[in-house]
Amino acid sequence: MTQEEAPEDEFSIHWIEDVVNDVLEREADTYLISSGKSPSGSIHIGFVRELIVGDVIKRELERRGKKARTMFVVDDFDPLRSFPPSTSLSSDEWMGTPYSDVPDEFGCCESFGAHWANELVETFPAFGLDPEVVWTHRIYETPEMLDAVRKCLKNTETIREIMIEFVASAFSDEQKQEYVESMKTWYPASVVCPQCGKLQAGGKGSIVPNRVLNYDEESDIVTFKCPACGFAGNTPLSETRVKLVWRIDWPAKWYVLKVTCEPAGKDHSVKGGSYDTGLEVSKRVFGWSGPVKVPYEWVRIGGRDMSTSEGIVFTPRSWLEIAPPELYRYLMLKTDLARAVNIQPDRIPDMIDEYERFERIYYGLEEVDEEKKQLVKLIYPLCVTGPIPDKYVPKLPFRFAVTTSQLEGLLGEDAVMEQCEQVLRKKYGLDIVSEEARNLIPLRLRRARNWAREFGTDRDRIEVPETVPPEVISTLTEKDLAFLKQMVEVLEGGTLDDEALQSAVFERARKVGLKEKRAFVVLYRIIISKKYGPRLGPFLNLLGNAWVLKRINSVL
Repeated sequence: MTQEEAPEDEFSIHWIEDVVNDVLEREADTYLISSGKSPSGSIHIGFVRELIVGDVIKRELERRGKKARTMFVVDDFDPLRSFPPSTSLSSDEWMGTPYSDVPDEFGCCESFGAHWANELVETFPAFGLDPEVVWTHRIYETPEMLDAVRKCLKNTETIREIMIEFVASAFSDEQKQEYVESMKTWYPASVVCPQCGKLQAGGKGSIVPNRVLNYDEESDIVTFKCPACGFAGNTPLSETRVKLVWRIDWPAKWYVLKVTCEPAGKDHSVKGGSYDTGLEVSKRVFGWSGPVKVPYEWVRIGGRDMSTSEGIVFTPRSWLEIAPPELYRYLMLKTDLARAVNIQPDRIPDMIDEYERFERIYYGLEEVDEEKKQLVKLIYPLCVTGPIPDKYVPKLPFRFAVTTSQLEGLLGEDAVMEQCEQVLRKKYGLDIVSEEARNLIPLRLRRARNWAREFGTDRDRIEVPETVPPEVISTLTEKDLAFLKQMVEVLEGGTLDDEALQSAVFERARKVGLKEKRAFVVLYRIIISKKYGPRLGPFLNLLGNAWVLKRINSVL
C-alpha cells in the first residue's frame, strides 16, 4: 500500500458516478473532456492522473450511450519562464518567448514546446489514452479565438472587477488598495513583440509582461511597448500576436473549444483560484456556465511533490520502463480524487501483485464476496488499456522475473524463456503456455530488470561473478567444505522441486554440524559473493544442477 493510498480492500469510486452525473446535466451532442499542460520540460506522471480521469469520464459516458471525446491542449503559447536543468539553450536569448517559438535543442521537433509535449503524447497508447492533441499557438491563429480575444478586450472593465474579486480577496487592505490601483490601466492580454519575439521580459521571479497598454474598440487597434527590447507599436488586433493572461486564456479556450468538463489539480482548483476565476469569466464575459469542474489531488513519488520546472520529475516513459500502465490506471481509479497518491517505486512488486490479484478476481480465479466481485466488474474494464481479453492471460510473477531477468547473460535467452514458461505451467496448472502469455514474458523480464537496477535493494540486485573470488574461498572452513560436499550429493541425485531443495540445505547443514544460517551464507557467497540473495531453493533450480555443481566443485 502506498503511503496515502487506500488499502487493497478499500476503494473510493463514487467520484466516477458523481462526476458523470454532473456532466450529464449539461446538454451536448458530444461531450468534450479537456486537459491542458504547459510544456516547460519533461511532463511528470502526476499529470497522467488528469488524463486518466478524463478518459474514465469519457468511457462512462459512452457506456451510457452518449457521444464523448477527450482533448489534450498543449499550452505552448505560454512564455518561457525558466529552463529545466541541463538545457543547453541560452536563457538570456529565449526567456519570455512562447514555447512554440523556442527551438528544439534536440532537433527532432518543430519547437521546444513540441519536444516535451510529444514525449508525453508518445506514451498515450500505452496508457490507453486517445485524446485529440491541440496546440494553443494554433488555437490563437483561428478566427474564433481572435473573436474571443476581442470580446475580452472589450470587456476589460468587467474582467478587472473579476480579477479584483478573486485575486485580491485574501490581500491586506494596503495590498488590495495597491492592486486595485494597478488594475485601473491593466488589460487582460499581452503582445508577442514583432521585434524581439517576447511576450515578457525577465524570468521566473522578475517577470514584466508585454502587456497591452490600450485597446481602441472603434479602430480595433492595440497599443504596446515591449519591456524586453523597447519596441512600441499601435497595430490592428487582427495583425498582432496577442495572448490572453492565464486566468482569462483558460476560459476563452473553454468557450472556443466548447469544453464540457475539465479536471484540474488542487493548485488551480482551490476556492477563488484560477479555475473559479475562469468560471466567473465564462458567465460574465462569454455568457455561459463554463465546464464541470473536477478537482483532484496530486500524485507524489517517494513522498515528494513533482515539479517540471524544478527538475523533480518521474515521467510516464519512466513508469513504462518498470511497471505496466494498467497498474497506474488502477492506482488512480481506486483512490478518491480528493486524496493524494504517493507512489513508492521500491514497492512496485507488491503493487503489481495486488493489481494482478484484482485482475484474477475479474476472471473468477480468486474467491471473494459478491460486493467485491461487483466492484471489480466495474473498475477492471477502466484499468485495461485495450480490448478486454475473453480469458485471463497468465502473468509471470514479478519477483521471479526480478531474479530471472538478471541471469539472462549467464543462462542464455532460450534457457530463461524455458524457465519462465515452466513457472507459468506450474503456477497456473497449464499443459501449454498460450502465445499471448508467452509474448508478455520478455516485457515482464525487461521491466523487472529495470526496476531492480533503479529501485531494488542490494538483495534484489544480482551479479554472478565468472569465478568464485579468492577472498571468498579463503573464508571457507572445514565444516563449510563438508556441507558443500553434501550438497554435491544432493544435486547429483537429480532435480528436486524448490521446497525439497530448500529443505535439503537445512538437512545437510545439520548433518555436518553447520549452523543453518551459515549454510545459506556459504552458498550465496560462492554463487553471488554476498551473504544473502533470492530465496535459495528457487534460485538454485533457476541456475540448474549442472551449473551449481560446477560452481561448488570449483572450490572443493
